This record gives sequence, structure tokens and C-alpha cells, in this order.
Amino acid sequence: MDGRGMPAPGELYTIDGRQMHLQRSGPVPASALQPTLVIEAGGGCASPIYARLQQVLSAKYPVISYDRAGMGWSEADDAPFDGKRSAQQLHALLAAAEVTGPIVLIGHSLGGLLNRIYTGLYPEQVAGVVMLDASHPEQFELFKGLPAEQLAPERKKRAEFQAGGVPPPDFAPIQAIFADMPHVLRQMAANYTPETIDTMVKEHEGLQHVARQAGASPDLGARPLAVLSATVMQKLPPGAEEAAEVQRRWPEYQEAHAGLSTRSRLHRIEGAEHMTLVVLPPFVSRVAEEIDWIMAQLGCTR
Repeated sequence: MDGRGMPAPGELYTIDGRQMHLQRSGPVPASALQPTLVIEAGGGCASPIYARLQQVLSAKYPVISYDRAGMGWSEADDAPFDGKRSAQQLHALLAAAEVTGPIVLIGHSLGGLLNRIYTGLYPEQVAGVVMLDASHPEQFELFKGLPAEQLAPERKKRAEFQAGGVPPPDFAPIQAIFADMPHVLRQMAANYTPETIDTMVKEHEGLQHVARQAGASPDLGARPLAVLSATVMQKLPPGAEEAAEVQRRWPEYQEAHAGLSTRSRLHRIEGAEHMTLVVLPPFVSRVAEEIDWIMAQLGCTR
């Protein structure tokens, strides 16, 4: 699984003076009207996490995943994390990759907020939206960010790994989940870096700002919208009252997402956790079914 130092597996484009990375798969759009699916990652996640989802979806549709600044193979920048700037960079990246037709945005976790911002900025381009256990603006009202010192041990562990150390225990479940996709394991090893932790801290510091941007974005109108929600919540340590309140309100948040469009449907996926929803085959298959529904609503069937 050793992918340390591996080159970018996809395509690199210069956006705002820095390299940004995307991975493209699936058939070429059959016409200028066929949407391309664009996966927006959750906070602190790089494109390889969504490799199984991309593989399944690309059996029918053109699909793109990409890395935000500082994640995966996209170069970091010095600016604070900002949803509008992120959307502008993605828009420029898609243009550079000659994705000129409509898109369907697939946002996991934080990606759901970013998709709302993107749609508000480029409404003519976004044909449909999928929210995968997506974050809600209100959950970050009391959020204080993630102190860098809290992640110092994780940063040290990743630095030791990149210097030639053995894979940490964290990789055991990842190896099990992606045992049939060794190329993905190599990509994940390549992304297990201390610099990724720096980007995670930056994204956490900007969450309240990005949440306000998403909350101020317009509703999704009549765009087809599929909302999929996990039902298994993470076990919390004592004293995590704020997180417990977010978990209590999670079903309410997902219903609010569904209310953003006049053409939506909401499914609570039994047995799915926040991350397993996008990586385990049975749940990925359910996501694919919802994509089929979105595409049928748009008059695109294969």
C-alpha cells in the first residue's frame, strides 16, 4: 500500500497561480446537455476517500472528484478558508478541465455547505444537488474551531510515516474497506501527511464563516435534490454537550436540507455512519440509486 511520494493520479491545472488536482472517470458526456457529476469532499478529506463512490457512479455517468487547496495533490494557499473563494476555484478548475456543460453537485458533510454556496454563485451551471449526511449552517453557531495543538500528535505521527515509518494503526480499517482497491490505498498513503493536518486546522477555523455563507445562499428552487442521512451516531466522550446537541438535531437538519428544493426527497440510510455512507459498498449503491433518480428527473437515462 506504500504510495508515499507518488505523483498525482489525475490531472493538474494551474488555478490562482497554484496547482489543483482532479480525477475524471466515466463516459464522455453524450451531449452538451448531459450533466457531469462533481464530488465535493467533506472537511479534511481528499479525493481518494470517494474512489469507490466515483467508481460506481462512473459506470453510467461522467464523474469528477477534486482536491481543495492543501488537500490531496492540490497545493495549499495562504488565504483563510472561504466558501466563496473555494467555489470560485472549483469553477475555474472545471473550466480549465473543459467541463462546459451542466453539473450535479454531490456534497458530503462540509461539502453540502460548499455546494449551497457554489449553486448560489453559479446557478445557471448547477442542474441538481445531492447531500450526503451534509452539515447544516446552524450546527457551527457555537463551534470554536479545532486548536492546532490538539492535532500536534497526529501531525507528528504523519511526519514519521512519511519519513519511512510503519503504517499507523489508523490504516487497518482503511485497508479492510479498500482491500479490493490497492491503488486507492496507495493514494491514501500518499495523502497521510502532516501538511494535510495544517489544512484541516485551517478549514476548522473557517467553519463558522463558511456556515454563514451557506446559510445566506439562496434556496435550490426546483432543482432535483436528494438528501441521504446516516442513522448511526458517533459515540461521544463525557462533556461533549455541544456535539450531543448536534446529534440530537441531526434529523431536523436533514429535513431542513430537503426543504431547500421543491423537488426533493430524503432518505435515512439505516446502519450508515457519517463516513461509511460514502465508502461501504451497500451504502454507495444507495447513493448511486439516488443519482439515477436525479438524472431521471433531468431527463438523462442510460
